Amino acid sequence: MKIIILGRGNAGCISAMHFAHFRHTLPFDVEIELIYDSKIKPVPTGQGTTLQFPDWLFFNFGSNYLNSFPVTKKIGIMYENWGTKNKETFHPFALGYYALHFSPDQFQDYVCNNLKINFNERDENIKDYNELDADYIIDCRGKPKNFKNYKKLINPLNCALLAELPKKENDVEWTRCIATPDGWCFYIPLPNKTSVGYLYNDKITTVDKAKNNFKKLFNVNKINHVFPFKQYVAEEPIIDDRVLLNGNKLFFLEPLEATAMGSYVKVCQFYFNYMFGNTCKESVKTSIHEYVNKVQDFILYHYAAESTYDTPFWKKAKKLWEKTETPTFDKHIKMVKSMSDIDLQRSYSSPSEYALWPPISIKHWIDQVDD
Repeated sequence: MKIIILGRGNAGCISAMHFAHFRHTLPFDVEIELIYDSKIKPVPTGQGTTLQFPDWLFFNFGSNYLNSFPVTKKIGIMYENWGTKNKETFHPFALGYYALHFSPDQFQDYVCNNLKINFNERDENIKDYNELDADYIIDCRGKPKNFKNYKKLINPLNCALLAELPKKENDVEWTRCIATPDGWCFYIPLPNKTSVGYLYNDKITTVDKAKNNFKKLFNVNKINHVFPFKQYVAEEPIIDDRVLLNGNKLFFLEPLEATAMGSYVKVCQFYFNYMFGNTCKESVKTSIHEYVNKVQDFILYHYAAESTYDTPFWKKAKKLWEKTETPTFDKHIKMVKSMSDIDLQRSYSSPSEYALWPPISIKHWIDQVDD
């Protein structure tokens, strides 16, 4: 059997890692080839991961991965100016657990130089899936050219400004999510620099005003990139039975809670069960849509308690949450609120998570931020 993965961005590399690792559990040989266009460069921003990601690196590269490409440890997320209860709210990870920060280009280069699969660099884009001789194709080539076959996801943001700050000595070991009058800003401490991004809604805040506020609030001298975005999910994650979408080709949601990397792994798990198990295409579609909707719900919930800023953005964000129906999430919230402290502590290793989050993480947000 042969699997071709298109694109060497984060989703392409994670898909390659997942199938390279789990093919050894199968009773037959699986050839994996990753095809990419070298002219397409990674998005120039720092990346934060979820807790599961260090395990995936270990499975494929052993314990030395921490010394193989530049990373910093991430032991939690600090929310600043979110809600009105506390000036700062720290979302810690369980003792002994950590995630990572890194630059996507360095991660992708490391995977392509060390993962034991076939790599094929092509300086032209694949125009037709029929050009490819493979049993399955996993398309991870970034956002779609049009959104005809995609469903819109609910979120108050649609644009980001990206910049870099000098590396700060003895900097924090967590991602900072800092509420601003226009939305929020991420602050990701990397080994050699700090990656910052200013997220806002260009229907409420003009790009010039966002740039001025970004520079003023965070001492940014140069803005490297203006990144408008849509938030969406493919109506059909699997096309013609053999083409499977992942990464931004499948869906995109804003970077709050760093859900992207963990979600790409989750999607690979669904696809592995489709390709080598007994899961049908419709079941995979349902599972992916349910999962993405759960990620959407919890991210949107972060705006429910507003911010210390009483501005048009935060008022609109709260109204967006209030008018959105989230029956699955509402039911989960009631369950979380009814759990004992002991059960919440045990939930780190239980199957009762909501998308990527165990009940204790959601309870922490309820207690510290929500009104």
